[in-house]
Amino acid sequence: MDKQFVRPLLILLLAVLIILVVFPFIPEWDNDIFPIKRMNLIAQLLGRDSLAVADSVALEVAQQRTTAKELEPLESFWAKLGEHKKGKRGQLRIAYFGDSIIEGDLVSGTLRKELQALYGGQGVGLVGITSIVNRFRKTIVHSFSPNWQSNSFMTKSSGPLGILGHTYIPQSFQVQERTIIPEAEATEDSLGNVDTTAVAEPQKVKERVPYGGPAWVEYAGTSFAGGARTFSQIRLFYSKAPEETQITVIYDGETRAQHTLIPSDELQVLNLSPARPVRKIRLEFPSHKPVHVYGLSFDQPTGIYVDNISIRGFSGMYFNRIPSNLLDAFARHLKYDLVILQYGENVSNPKTTNYDFYRKGMIKSVEHIKASMPGVPILIISAHDRSVKTASGYQTSPDIPILVHAQSRVAEETGSAFWNLFSEMGGLNSMADWVNASPALASKDYTHFTIRGAAKVGEMLLKAISNQPEELRR
Repeated sequence: MDKQFVRPLLILLLAVLIILVVFPFIPEWDNDIFPIKRMNLIAQLLGRDSLAVADSVALEVAQQRTTAKELEPLESFWAKLGEHKKGKRGQLRIAYFGDSIIEGDLVSGTLRKELQALYGGQGVGLVGITSIVNRFRKTIVHSFSPNWQSNSFMTKSSGPLGILGHTYIPQSFQVQERTIIPEAEATEDSLGNVDTTAVAEPQKVKERVPYGGPAWVEYAGTSFAGGARTFSQIRLFYSKAPEETQITVIYDGETRAQHTLIPSDELQVLNLSPARPVRKIRLEFPSHKPVHVYGLSFDQPTGIYVDNISIRGFSGMYFNRIPSNLLDAFARHLKYDLVILQYGENVSNPKTTNYDFYRKGMIKSVEHIKASMPGVPILIISAHDRSVKTASGYQTSPDIPILVHAQSRVAEETGSAFWNLFSEMGGLNSMADWVNASPALASKDYTHFTIRGAAKVGEMLLKAISNQPEELRR
C-alpha cells in the first residue's frame, strides 16, 4: 500500500482516538459567559439518546417522591403560617421566580388564590411595567405604551436589574419592525445570459420611530380568582431618576396627582396608595427622563402575597445581574418569607449527560439570594417531565433525570428545600399522560402546561408548602 496514503490515514485515526478518549475528561468550566460542558462523544456517536445514558443514581433520585427531609428547610415558613392561623396580623410574602412555565401568573396565580382564601390578602403583589404576556394574564389588566426600553436577564445590556429581573426605562422613540422587499437585481449566468426573474428575499428590519407622548403604564382590577377588583396599597419602585423628574398619576381616569421623583442611585419607593380603593391606575413618565423603573406592588398590610417573577427563556443562573445592594434594598421593603425557584427546562437538552455546569451556576444564584435574604427559606422546584419523540412515541427526554438529580444536589448543598415536580406529576413518560388527558393538562409541545395543568401544579405545590409533614412536627 502506498506509504503516502497510509501515513495520513494513521495520523487521522490516531487523532480521532485521542479525541474520543480525551474529550470526556476535559473539565467543565464556567466563566459566567461561555460555560464549557463535558462531552461524551462515544455515547453521542453510538446514538445513545435514550434513558440508558442517564446514570442509575440520577434515575433513582428523579423517580423518588419528595421526602419530609427535603422539605425540612421550610420549617420557619410553616411556623409563620401557624401564627397566621391563630389570628396574627401582618403580611406574609412569597417570591416565585421562574421561566415561561409560570408566565402569565400560571401556577403562582393558583397558589396565591388558595393561600389568600385561607389566610387573607387582596392583590397580586409585584408587577412589571411591560410584558410579553400582558394580554394572556388574567389576574390583572395591564397595558403600556410602546416607548419603554426593557432590559432583562435575556438582553445583552450589562445594566443592573431589579428584583423582577427587569429594568424599564422611558424613551422618546419606539422600536418598530417592518419588512423590506429589495428590488430584484439582474444577474448573469455562466453563459452571459441576463436573468431578471430572480425574486429578492424579504428582510425584516427594526427601526426607531419618534414617539410623541409620555411613557405610560396602566393597571386595572379584575374579578378573576387570584387577582383583585380594586387597589388600595400601591408602591412604585425606581432609582436613578434625573433631576426634576416629575410623573403624573391618574386614578380611575379622573383624579390626577403629580409626584417629583428623588434623584438617587439607591432604590426608592414611592407610596401611591389612594385615599380610597380604586379600580384603575395610570402612571405617565416623561419620555426624555431615563429613570430606572422596576415595577409596582399591589397589596395590603395584611394577608399573603405571591409575586410572579417570570422570565421567558431564563435558566436561573447569573442572578448576580441584580446587584447585591439593590437586592438588599428590595428585601428590606418587601420582607419575603419564602423564595421559590422553578427553572431548568431552558437548559434541558436530550444529548446532555452531565449538568455539573448548571449545578454550579445555580448554587451561585442561590447564594446570591441568601446573602440578601438571610434566614429566608428557599424552595427549589425540579424540572418537570418533558417528552421527545422517539420511534416508540413520546418519551421522557433522556437528560431530565440527570437535570433533576443536579437540582436536588443544588438544594442539598445550599440548605434549600426541594420539591420534585418530575416525580410528583408521575415520573417517567408522565408528560404524555398530561398531554393526552381530557381535558388536556399540557400542550402539544410536550413541555408547557395548559391553564388547567398549571392550576393542578399550583394545587400540588400548595399541599407541599402549607402542610408540614407529620414526622417533622414536634
